[in-house]
Amino acid sequence: MLFLSQTLCAKNIARKELKSHLVKMMEDPKLRAMEVGVKVYSLKTKETILSYQEDKILKPASNLKLITTLAALKYLGSEYRFKTKVYSDGPIENDILKGNLYVKGFGDPLLVSEQLWYLTNDLRRVGFRQVQGHLILDESFFDAIREVPHNLGKGERAYDAPLGALSINFNTTAIYVSPGVAVGTPAKVTVDPDNTYIKLINRSKTVSEHAKKTLEVIRLSGKDHDVILVKGQIPLATPEKRYYRNITHPLYYAAAMVRRFFQERGMTIQGKDKFERVPKGAQEILVYESRPLRILVSDLNKISNNFIAEQILKTLGAELKGEPGTTDKGLSVLKEFLMGLGIHNGYQMVNGSGLSLENRMSAAQLVEVLKYGFYDFKLFPEYVSSMGIVGVDGTVEGRLKNTPVQGEVRVKTGSLTGVSALSGYLVTKQDEILVFSFLMNDAHNRQDRMQDLQDKLLLLLSDVENGS
Repeated sequence: MLFLSQTLCAKNIARKELKSHLVKMMEDPKLRAMEVGVKVYSLKTKETILSYQEDKILKPASNLKLITTLAALKYLGSEYRFKTKVYSDGPIENDILKGNLYVKGFGDPLLVSEQLWYLTNDLRRVGFRQVQGHLILDESFFDAIREVPHNLGKGERAYDAPLGALSINFNTTAIYVSPGVAVGTPAKVTVDPDNTYIKLINRSKTVSEHAKKTLEVIRLSGKDHDVILVKGQIPLATPEKRYYRNITHPLYYAAAMVRRFFQERGMTIQGKDKFERVPKGAQEILVYESRPLRILVSDLNKISNNFIAEQILKTLGAELKGEPGTTDKGLSVLKEFLMGLGIHNGYQMVNGSGLSLENRMSAAQLVEVLKYGFYDFKLFPEYVSSMGIVGVDGTVEGRLKNTPVQGEVRVKTGSLTGVSALSGYLVTKQDEILVFSFLMNDAHNRQDRMQDLQDKLLLLLSDVENGS
């Protein structure tokens, strides 16, 4: 199919012929019953050069992240940094903090083990090795709702990780599994990072090289911990595989991780883990800041990270509408942003990541968002660099390699059951920049055919004649 599209684009395509090419593609019986919305706009001539059901309201999947990202860059600023603050309520005497230690999270979506190590190291330099009181964690910057609203069901995969103002490692853990040393022995299982929150049960067995693999890695929820159950059989010579599973109790997990890194630095906390607000009289002793937002949005869009999107959405709500940050407050910020672009209705947003079949948007509306992102110079460099480069990186690394569009298209993909979307910027062979949005919904979930149609359109647009 791709070969045919490359043949089709062997010469420059007249702008007025674009629509007929698309209509002919849509006449393919293999695309019957597929819902499609397309809009392509020239930033040079400031005109729409291709429109096909551009106002049709469809499911955009992760293309919704284009709105969340742009609003965050506009309202929070590209240099915005998420904070994690540490407080105490007692004096430090002879290397002992004679009081409680408080850690308050402010929504940092990239507070991972490495950053927690730096935070702990900085605390060690404050001048204590022992906390006489309790470890108290505060996540009141956000509301207490963990789930992404209207998502596709609560599961154990990383993309379903719970939300929280104090979250470590995306509220996810990695499990590495490889065969045991001999047939009949358990598989080798490693939880990374190791911690006391995760309890491991290994009921797996190594089998001969040609036996069937039936391995399962299951996350089970406990009252204040999670259990990773590994069961089934794994053949000899099977390469090590990494499994990601979310955790169900972010604060218990955060407490375990804080204690783990304290222990590594020779520090101890004598008291218990508690989850409360920082009292007014507590003294701030350390502020750890994340990398700037312009870096975080690249992680968000290139790999389409749902957790980062939802954490940013709640942060928008907290910063612009007041604490605690909630999904509804964040969505109200996005709606006000869209109103400023002249988009008042005809869409539906229920979360910030697109992880729901209830989100609705049109190709024309997404093109307006992308146009705004291009014309605002303060936003565009960070905005466009956050997107995947076709044939080079991100979720489109493997698409259209060794074709004229490799490296010439910046996009955000979107994929759910029955949904495939692609929106972004394309540079034609004539160096004209086009803004486009392709939204495709298919009750038969023909993902390959939806993506193939998108690829054909990109190749077609690459060869369009220059606008005057």
